[in-house]
Amino acid sequence: MNRLPRIIVNCGLTVIVLVASAFESSSCNAQQPTPAETATAKPAGAEKKTEPTEKTAWVTLQGNWKTCQFGGDGDVTINDGVIKLEYGDPLTGVRWGGPFDGKKSEDADTASDAQAGESQPLPRDNYEVRWECRRDKGFDFLCAFTFPVAEQHASLVMGGWGGGITGISSIDGRDASDNETTMFKNYDDKKWYKARVRVETEKITVWIDGKEMFDQPRKDHEFDIRFEMDPCTPLGIANFECDSQIRNIQIRRLDPTEIAPSKKDEK
Repeated sequence: MNRLPRIIVNCGLTVIVLVASAFESSSCNAQQPTPAETATAKPAGAEKKTEPTEKTAWVTLQGNWKTCQFGGDGDVTINDGVIKLEYGDPLTGVRWGGPFDGKKSEDADTASDAQAGESQPLPRDNYEVRWECRRDKGFDFLCAFTFPVAEQHASLVMGGWGGGITGISSIDGRDASDNETTMFKNYDDKKWYKARVRVETEKITVWIDGKEMFDQPRKDHEFDIRFEMDPCTPLGIANFECDSQIRNIQIRRLDPTEIAPSKKDEK
């Protein structure tokens, strides 16, 4: 915007200065964006919600992790609650061996469950799970976290398809690289990332490092996993051609007051 000069030579030019200032102020006001224009100009993701508060206690999942046996697996070590998954050909992973709602554990005995403090079944619906993960070296997904969606399953893929894709596999038969949740996100090596998944009757919500990534409705959608991830069910973690670590894996049931009402309940 071109502005008129405002050099004051003497008192006789006061009127000119005032007129110029008034013109300048009017021009600026005329070019101020409206509130709607300002909102439109905000960068994508600026309105993403942060993580919600919780009303029930988190339970740490430890002591009952089993190797997945994909075939071509790298080494798995667990020390001080940190699970290390080494480079596999192509997959390495673990799954939780304890019981879940509606079904007893297939391979964990009662004594093992009691020792781990996990004798109670884990939820399949209306719950949250969270964890931290990092890739030490490699180029593909540092973590594909498979979790129950009632009687179905889904996987949150972090850094797949060469390292840049994050999303849920699969929705209506479409992978994380090609559905409503597909997003591009880079993950730096040797940096811890916090992930959180909330499974409600109406939707699945995902946060990474406290920022909401997507909010996927469940109604009229089918959830499934790629066949390669079957050994991770009902809850498990895998990586793809990389070395990665996972820690602080926790789960909690949602309090009824935290669950979003269904559309029919709102009527």
